[in-house]
Amino acid sequence: MDGEDEQARVETRQQSKKTTTRDPEHTLTSDTPQEDIIDKKCLTEKYTHLSCEKVFCQPWQKCIDRTCTCKLPYQCPKNGTSVCSANGRSYPTYCQQKSIECLQSQAKFSNRGKCTAGEQFTVSLKNGDKDSEGIVEVKLVGQEKAFICNNSWGITQANVACRHLGFQHGALDAHRNFGDINTPECLHVRCQGLETSLAECTFTENRAVESQGVAGVVCYIPNTSDPPAEDSFHCVNGKYISQKKACDGANDCGDQSDELCCKACRGESFPCKSGVCIPKENKCNGELDCITGEDEIGCEGLEPEGQEAVGTVLADMNAERKRIKTLLPQLSCGVRNNTHARRKRVVGGKPARKGDFPWQVAIKDGENLNCGGIYIGGCWVLTAAHCVRESKAHRYKIWTTLLSWLRPNDDIVIQHVKRVIIHENYNTATYENDIALIEMKPFPNRRECELEGSVPACVPWSPYLFQPNDKCIVSGWGREKGTHDGSIDACKGDSGGPLVCMANNVAYVWGVVSWGENCGEPEHPGVYTKVANYFDWISSHVGRSLISQHNT
Repeated sequence: MDGEDEQARVETRQQSKKTTTRDPEHTLTSDTPQEDIIDKKCLTEKYTHLSCEKVFCQPWQKCIDRTCTCKLPYQCPKNGTSVCSANGRSYPTYCQQKSIECLQSQAKFSNRGKCTAGEQFTVSLKNGDKDSEGIVEVKLVGQEKAFICNNSWGITQANVACRHLGFQHGALDAHRNFGDINTPECLHVRCQGLETSLAECTFTENRAVESQGVAGVVCYIPNTSDPPAEDSFHCVNGKYISQKKACDGANDCGDQSDELCCKACRGESFPCKSGVCIPKENKCNGELDCITGEDEIGCEGLEPEGQEAVGTVLADMNAERKRIKTLLPQLSCGVRNNTHARRKRVVGGKPARKGDFPWQVAIKDGENLNCGGIYIGGCWVLTAAHCVRESKAHRYKIWTTLLSWLRPNDDIVIQHVKRVIIHENYNTATYENDIALIEMKPFPNRRECELEGSVPACVPWSPYLFQPNDKCIVSGWGREKGTHDGSIDACKGDSGGPLVCMANNVAYVWGVVSWGENCGEPEHPGVYTKVANYFDWISSHVGRSLISQHNT
């Protein structure tokens, strides 16, 4: 991996080699200690629903410096249905209205359609001793005032109601009794949990009340409650909740911080391997909730739970939000064009066939091939810093679709190099920040580099996309001699090449082959540059739109 000359290479055939590590425990048993449920080290990062290392941003947001920030209205898709805002203005799309609200908090969603005089969605609390508590009463646009059925009410809905009323920390209690209300009917309500207005939730009629009761709430007011108990969970927003409510899939904190650092999940909530617990109804709901997408794997023919909306009396803005996502720009990266089976295994790996690793490139320095690289889209290749020199850019050539260095195939594409960018903090002595970018020259009369037969690997934006026990593949043209214990490792000549991991059938370049000693021997692991830690550095040079498959 140290860039030895051609004579030191025994075999240059491109090979794939799998690596395997350990898996975190996600199963919670009745005797699991509290300290084994929450990752205390993770808590120090103070992750919330705006942390795009852990969650997806909303369609009216984008991920900048690992935080979901507001888009400008013009950055939203143009297609959609007009909506009315609480500020009295109409906007052409729900996404545009939410981006305005993101910038100006008073511009909350009111209803779908254009604003009309005197028609506003309202929420009020009845029978409480304080303004922050009581039975929830709503006035939907075009409807009479109504109460909400207690059996469809929980902390998710209660948090939204309290935020609607101006209590930014959400709810303290979602099931307080404030007396009986004589009503012939009530409304069911379903929320995602991050809405700022109860009007964004989906309301359905329910005429058969059968003494199920109506919903009440106590909103959270900081510094007015009793001192927190010793076993309280301290939310990032300052709110305290019971420790037993953390990692149960419910957003009790209101900022989701109680569900983002979990070693295991309670009850029937679904565990994302990134350490996030999501509600069970988010499994197979047609939308990626886990950043690695495992909540939507194996869902063919399954109907999502709790999604029946018979007799809807207010537009389903959750469905509108999902529709907006389909209109956002989509990148095509990390998906192979072929699905053929592997051939017979060889020592230290398996021989690659055409199309197996369409992101793998070779970097030629004159007549020598010392390093590999990873095509990430456009005119850009990712590699190790020790493989290249900025002053030698004119000497390098990028070979794509190469399978055998000894027997080059006929359809190899050769690109000349425009410039080399080495990480400014690369340390030649320690190999810290061993990462570099190569910008290729487009072919004459072309604006972009169109590499036939090549597919870019996706660049991971989050260090939580992959965990121990995920199987990944390293490829390259390095040595193929046997190892003492039959293990698999990258070796001489593989430097700069990809360690690729799959998530939801999409390939992400998780590591760049950096260095190692005595490749393949016990106690001498191969070392890779962790690409997710350099997402912002990469995007600052190649452009965020080129590599942002999610959170755009």
